[in-house]
Amino acid sequence: MKKIRVFGHTTVTVSTVITVRDGTELSEKEIRRRAKQKFGGIHAYLGNGGDDKLIGVEDENETIAADEAVVFDDYMKEE
Repeated sequence: MKKIRVFGHTTVTVSTVITVRDGTELSEKEIRRRAKQKFGGIHAYLGNGGDDKLIGVEDENETIAADEAVVFDDYMKEE
């Protein structure tokens, strides 16, 4: 028997929390700039049989969630 690995993709949404002093108003552009600067990024963590199985975010105030069903759009033969 042969095995075929099938790849797919989905959209994920991430969030982070920025701190803004009371009385300070930020433009939408500045809010996004600060969030980009603060966000620790998406990382692969060990677990579920390998380091490519589980993803997460860096900080306790950051989240990640899949927004859509997976669309399978590529494949390759397994050796």
